[in-house]
Amino acid sequence: MVNIYAELDKLLSSGKKAVLARIIRQVGSAPRAVGTKCLILEDGSVVGTIGGGSLEFQVAGKAQAAFKHKKTNILHFKLTGKEVSQSEMLCGGIVDVFLEPVFPDNEIAKDVFQKANDLIREGKKATLLTLVSEGLAYLVNSRMLIEEDGSTTGGLANMITSDKSNVEKWSQPLKPTLIEPAADGPLVFAEPVEPEAVLYLFGAGHISTFVAPLVKMVGFQVCVIDDREEFANSARFPNVDEIIVCPFKEAFNRLSINASSYIAIITRGHIHDLAVLRKAVQTNSAYIGMIGSLRKRRMIYESLMEEGIAKEKLDRVHSPIGLDIGAETPEEIAVSIVAELIQARLDKPVRKPPVKK
Repeated sequence: MVNIYAELDKLLSSGKKAVLARIIRQVGSAPRAVGTKCLILEDGSVVGTIGGGSLEFQVAGKAQAAFKHKKTNILHFKLTGKEVSQSEMLCGGIVDVFLEPVFPDNEIAKDVFQKANDLIREGKKATLLTLVSEGLAYLVNSRMLIEEDGSTTGGLANMITSDKSNVEKWSQPLKPTLIEPAADGPLVFAEPVEPEAVLYLFGAGHISTFVAPLVKMVGFQVCVIDDREEFANSARFPNVDEIIVCPFKEAFNRLSINASSYIAIITRGHIHDLAVLRKAVQTNSAYIGMIGSLRKRRMIYESLMEEGIAKEKLDRVHSPIGLDIGAETPEEIAVSIVAELIQARLDKPVRKPPVKK
């Protein structure tokens, strides 16, 4: 999955121009949602996607005018008939796309997208506010990044930043939102900037082959880790983002675990589960789950506490992993695991039955 902010930061730092295309309004049942974005480069190539097919081709063509005139543009598409058949938006609908020229001599844009990329790498969240208007010059202060502690980067041409209550109200959207103010005030597009949720799936066995595609379907990036190449390979895991083949105890040296990381421990044995959990509880990951029985959990926890690992660190581990839905088959267990991951991602309490002593 392409990190548009990282790509923009890299382009601007190297002195290259781009046009940021973003879906700001969508009516009808189209797979590409509001907030989906891509970059069009000067040579016409596209980084990321907003739907592919005819829609993306037309957007890339219109972007050339943004390069030439150095001004924003709002494109309106009604995807029906032939256009629908040529795009990924098979259900059709109405889509508005906002084109913004982002050039390296716009120091505010460079600062905003560099900060956004830095926050994502650090596992932190923020909100990006963007003025939406036809014909805005590319050097206008049209975007502002608001961090969780209230600090800001950039500005909005003094059009709304003087009203602190507005900024606070718009600073924490649950999803990308086009805010239409009363009277003749400016349109503002508010979108969360946050790291992608990444599942580090330790163990490439049978259950993991069902977990991986299912968790991809619900929006996680997936990295599979195992010490056996005959299990951890693209034939068994064709759609995951990364496969790492190495000893489990060495894997954490190759991973960037942060507050948007999720760890599922589904290895082939107690020794490997113990080795992974020993490292996992030292991270600031959003979630740790370990497969196995209550007896297995007790043995592993006792062993780790004898090593000096605090009980409080083990208390945050979800074990047995998955919601209690009575799962028995590998497919059902995968469903229970992914359901728990979704619940954890939504930051909702995961309800489990009390542990019997």
